[in-house]
Amino acid sequence: MSTQTIIIIAVVAVVWAVAFVIMLSRGKKKANSVEKFIEDNRNGAILHIYGKQIRVDGNDLSSVPSTMGNDLETIVALTPGQHTIEGIYQSTETVGVKTRNVKTEKVSFDLDVEAGHRYSAGMYFYSAEEKEQYSNGQTGKVIMEMPLTLVEGSDYIKAYIVVYQED
Repeated sequence: MSTQTIIIIAVVAVVWAVAFVIMLSRGKKKANSVEKFIEDNRNGAILHIYGKQIRVDGNDLSSVPSTMGNDLETIVALTPGQHTIEGIYQSTETVGVKTRNVKTEKVSFDLDVEAGHRYSAGMYFYSAEEKEQYSNGQTGKVIMEMPLTLVEGSDYIKAYIVVYQED
């Protein structure tokens, strides 16, 4: 192996190591900021929303305590009681060798939350009952389930917006 090849390999290894440390540090900082947000809002209900263009009670996120989560979800702190959640949900489904990205129009639903609990809302291609069968009881309590029928091209796709209480 020539000296030039060894130098190139060494430079690439150093650059990779530095980038790895930076990304690891950013990930830890993000995780700490999410935990701090949850701790600061422990007297409310925490809702992880796996969607976009989120509105809570008709207002955009600037009027609600919120942050971005580790999985790029939106985390909001809600007061106990009923709230209207609106947003666009999307997911990817693989059928055989075909992968399709599925996206809803704006979807709105009412949700009743209690202080001190964590909730998650997202779009799934299976019902809460079907998920329970395959997860061996590892899912949370179902708070709300909304069946959707989406038309993508010429395909009819069955999907659900499901809200789980995680604790």
